[in-house]
Amino acid sequence: MGALRTIGLVILAISGFTFIALFGRLPAFRKTPVAWLHRALWVSFPNGIAVVDSRLFGGRLVRGWNRSGSYVLKENHPLVLIFFTSLLVIGEGVFVPAAWPQLSSIHRLCVPVAIILPYFMLYKCIVTKSFITADNHEEEMRRYPYDRVLFHPGHRCSTCKFLKPARSKHCSFCQACVSRHDHHCVWLMNCVGANNCIYFISLLVFLSILLIYGSYLGYSLLSDILKEVVPPEIQEAMQGWTVWINTWSILIASNAKIGGVFLLMLMTAPLAISFLAYHTYLIWAGVTTNESAKWSDWKEDVEDGFVFKTRRSLIFGSPLPMDPYDELWPVHTDQILVTDENPPTEGCLLASNSNCIARRPGSDVPPDPRWKRLHTMRDVDNIYDMGFWYNLRDVMGLSVRRAKETSSI
Repeated sequence: MGALRTIGLVILAISGFTFIALFGRLPAFRKTPVAWLHRALWVSFPNGIAVVDSRLFGGRLVRGWNRSGSYVLKENHPLVLIFFTSLLVIGEGVFVPAAWPQLSSIHRLCVPVAIILPYFMLYKCIVTKSFITADNHEEEMRRYPYDRVLFHPGHRCSTCKFLKPARSKHCSFCQACVSRHDHHCVWLMNCVGANNCIYFISLLVFLSILLIYGSYLGYSLLSDILKEVVPPEIQEAMQGWTVWINTWSILIASNAKIGGVFLLMLMTAPLAISFLAYHTYLIWAGVTTNESAKWSDWKEDVEDGFVFKTRRSLIFGSPLPMDPYDELWPVHTDQILVTDENPPTEGCLLASNSNCIARRPGSDVPPDPRWKRLHTMRDVDNIYDMGFWYNLRDVMGLSVRRAKETSSI
């Protein structure tokens, strides 16, 4: 039982460490213990080691770590992918042969499907790129309109040397601009973008199903063994959590191959489900992980009272002429947002290609009444949020412009 407890704690620690390392920087966890632990893990702990190393070893440990850590943290290496696939292969290689003789015919059909689908989606996630190149740049420029809040026209990538399409971002790991950049995934050695986002979501779905289904099989098989060893009348007499935990601990330890992998799947399933739930939320909200961080910065400015809003038609007399292709986009907005400590004053000039005030008159000029201070993000329009089903179509690579045209006929 001591060994089983140790294995369980190790699995739980690895799952917790992975969750904090991957989710700690998400805006949803700001000002929470998860964010504090993430900062302690990646900032406070390394800084403490650097101080001790500087005093005791003259900084030699940190220099050695920087040389190896530069590769681990800053290069697009396969170490995490190898770890991930090895965990899958070893776990399935241990569990399936031990459980196969006890499986029914229906489960013998379902198990291979549940195992193969995650590998297929993993392969598609890795080989499908969303890079913006000279050949597809014009097409990518027409994929999304500029919202003039997060993405403005006229910006060039300093590395790729071409205009940045809306919702794109340059990835330093992949050394390329990525269309509809969500995040760079170290598990995939690739960025999640416009072309492989659907495969990434499918991978999370099938991985969650695999872990839940495997946990169910492990529990069922161990329960069958328990029924054979302990008569039902004795099981009914077993009262309390302590007795239940001790019984299952002995049962798992006596069937290490099934029990050990069952514990691993049971403790890692919440991690996969959390990933899936978070990305489902992103689809519902019409944002990417990259955009979620940008909107979080806007939210802080709104809460601090530094964001002002007006209608473009009020400032310019009519909405600015846009790319005619953008007229087919399902969602439009007339908003202009600026960030400043004080409201814009009368006579301020606004750059036509962004939401930046180009000139401010003297302090004696009164505030422009057309600008309203915002206090909630509910007053901010996100043109990329078209409703869950249109957002889902966009993630699936289906044209939301064509879908909107068809639905309006």
